[in-house]
Parts: sequence; structure tokens; C-alpha cells
Amino acid sequence: MAVNPFAPGRTIDPELFAGRREEIERFRTFLKSTMEGNPMHLAILGERGIGKSSLLRKWETMARAERCITVRLDLDPSVDSIDSLLYHILRGIKREGALHSRLFSLSRKVRDFFDEYEVTIGVLGSSLQVGRKALSPSLEARDEFRGIWDGIHPSIPAVVIMMDEAEHLEKIEGSLQFLRNLFSRLAEEGCGYMLILSGKLALFKQIKRIHSPLARFFNPITLRELTGEERIEAIEKPLSYSSFTMTGEVKELIADVSEGHPYIIQLFGYYLCENAVDRRIDRDVYWACFPVILDRLASQLFDDLYSSASPKEREVLHAIAESRARVVSVGEVARSLGKRSREITYLFNRLCEKDCLKRHGRGRYSLFHGLFREYIRRKAH
Repeated sequence: MAVNPFAPGRTIDPELFAGRREEIERFRTFLKSTMEGNPMHLAILGERGIGKSSLLRKWETMARAERCITVRLDLDPSVDSIDSLLYHILRGIKREGALHSRLFSLSRKVRDFFDEYEVTIGVLGSSLQVGRKALSPSLEARDEFRGIWDGIHPSIPAVVIMMDEAEHLEKIEGSLQFLRNLFSRLAEEGCGYMLILSGKLALFKQIKRIHSPLARFFNPITLRELTGEERIEAIEKPLSYSSFTMTGEVKELIADVSEGHPYIIQLFGYYLCENAVDRRIDRDVYWACFPVILDRLASQLFDDLYSSASPKEREVLHAIAESRARVVSVGEVARSLGKRSREITYLFNRLCEKDCLKRHGRGRYSLFHGLFREYIRRKAH
């Protein structure tokens, strides 16, 4: 049985990764700078399914190819304090450092360092224990990270720390400022740590402000939909690793209807391969599968978005879906609902935070995707 090369909902294998050349080159430049003693840091911002985690995984592969220790963490509500955040980072360095020592011919000094290095949490949970020494999230944290660097450099050119789902940090008071202060001082002291955060578009508002010290530190990158050429590449790369074939017409249909959204491209590819006739996908297969794919999109993506909206927010969604224009103003929606703009402006902000809407400049919005528009219209009938 032929293996399906598409995997919606999972990070893309690095060898199948498509597009994002500008972002990849920026990471390469920042990593080189970090390895040369001038650490640079990044924040990836984007809506769900836009490929943030897959880009992190691609960067992770690139950093490891340069013999850097790379720690990729998926944050969740269990990381609820600066202490527990530090614990997860240090434990990740311990784990990846030990693995790194086995994969590369490192000095005995580095191998011994990771064999002896211990990370444990304190009994009371209020302080961190590294080895036998209590660690408070202040000066001692900096001493600990500097001690790690002294133990592994120059055998290790850099330590790259990636935090996915980093919107959870906003629930830990002062954590973003703490990370900025910690890693800024470590850079001043010649330690080669590179920090990368990844989270939703509507979060990290303080990072995205142009004049914010956080924005200058984290260098935010906002991921957009794939371009026309990148969409085709995202279809053809997985196919090239499989026995499936797809006509050029179907590739163009997927590129167009997906609007360059990586998750939706993967979903189309997956279900078309599942229903291919003799591993060949043509227009007949595409149109036969189209209603099924829309149902899968509804159950796996659109239902969650729609259910997250309050009754008043759904009124806004339906008004936008019924408009002839793809991009509408708050005033236009307000008039269609018989309300004043100031009565509903806050609803647009909340819908953006929930990934239901996209902002197009001041006071102008569209639904997150054209297929979501059709989903909402069907809800009204």
C-alpha cells in the first residue's frame, strides 16, 4: 500500500519543507551572528496552521547541522512560573546536550559535563535546584547559564532555545521581560545563547510594538500565506517522495482554493491521495473528494473557530460572510447590523485574537479564509 506523503496537523518533515526562503535566510544570518559571538533572537508570529512549528523544526535541523545544541520546547499551562520555565529550559539543555555528545566527537570535558549535570525541582516547588544549589530566577539564573556555557564552549558554537506555543508566557507575569534581561546579560558576557519564541498573531502585542525594547530584542517575523510558487512547491515536494502523481490542473486548483494556507494544502493533499485511483489524482478525483474535504475542514478547523465565538461575535462573522466584498470596514458591518461602529469595534479585536478574522490595516477586516466564509454561509441556511 502506498504511503500517503501528506500529514495535516503534524509538523512538516524538514526535507519536505517548502517556501519561507526569506525566513530561512534570516535565521541562517542570525545563527551565524550568534555563533560568532553576537547573539540574535527571534519571535515567529502567525495564526494557527500557518506553519510556525514546521518552521521551527526546519530551523532546528539547520542549527544541529552546525553542531549547535538545539532545545525545542512546547509550552503548555503546566509551565506556570518563571521557576518552572527555567527548569524546562535547563532540563532541555541537559537532554539535548547528552544526545549531542553521543552524536558528535566532542571533548571529554563536554561529555563529562553533561554526564554530571543535574536538574531537579525543589521539594516546595518554589525554587529550582540545579545539582545541589538552589536557583532563584535572578542573578543565580544568569550564573547557571554562564556556567553551562563555560562547560561546553568552544566545542559547542551556540545553544539555540526554541519555545513553541509561547503565548503561554503572557500568563506568567514578567516572564518576557525576565527572558529579555537574562539573555541580554548573557550575551554581554560572551555566552552564545539564541532564543526563539513562536506564538499566535494577536498575542505578543508588546513585542510587536515598534518602539518596544521587547520588539528590538526578539526581532518578530509574521508568517503569511505561501506565495503562488511556494504553494506548488508545498504540493510537489511530498509527491516527489511518493508513488502518487497529480495533474498540473489539480495542483493549481489546490493552490488557488487553499489561498496558500499550509494546513489546508496538507489536508487537500492527504484526502486526495487517500482517494486516488491507481495512485493518480486528476480533476475527477479532485471534484469527487471536494465535498468530503470541506467536511473534514469543518470538523478539524472551522468548527473550533466558530464555536470559540460568542453570539454577538457570530453576528459579525455572518455579516462579513454575507457581504459582497472580501475585505470590509467596521462601519460597513455596523450599518448592516443596525449598530454604531463604536458598539462593535471590540468584537473585531476579539475575533482576531481567536483567529477568526484577519486585519487589513486600520478598521478593515476579512474572514480568516475563503472556505471559512462558505462554512459560515452554510451555517445561516
